[in-house]
Amino acid sequence: SDFKLDGYTLGSWVGTLRGQKDSVSPEHQQRLDNIGFVWDILTEAWDEGFSKLRQFKEANGHCKVPGGFQLDGFKLGQWVGVQRTSKDSLFPERKQRLDDIGFVWDTSAEAWERGFSKLLQFKEANGHCKVPSDFKLDGYKLGSWVTRQKNIKKSGSPERKQRLDNIGFVWDILTEAW
Repeated sequence: SDFKLDGYTLGSWVGTLRGQKDSVSPEHQQRLDNIGFVWDILTEAWDEGFSKLRQFKEANGHCKVPGGFQLDGFKLGQWVGVQRTSKDSLFPERKQRLDDIGFVWDTSAEAWERGFSKLLQFKEANGHCKVPSDFKLDGYKLGSWVTRQKNIKKSGSPERKQRLDNIGFVWDILTEAW
């Protein structure tokens, strides 16, 4: 809004145009559209973020953008974080667009589900859930994940504890041996 060009308050003029779009003649709207005038800068900014996220997914196969990640100078990691914290107030069509490309809304829940899935694979192969603490499954540190579950038994979610109990998770190897 403060932008000046050769002394002319162009930023102010542009802001006025955006605020009075409905009263701008169709002819003038068309002329502005022809030069790429942006009527809604918030929508434009969101669309840019979404476009960068799609580029990231094409290159990486997922939408789990690291927090400080930038793509072509665009702070994509920050943009993704804003989407996650704004989930409940996002326009439904924006939320749907993110869902459609596999956006991960809760990275900690997804990480837990990945560990649980690996534990199920281990149990299927071994017939039990007694995972050694240093065990890896396809490069995934399943032993570390199991140890974390045991360490947060009291503070973890009751639903997750129940799911682990339902598959025969061993909370205490020493007690299990008796």
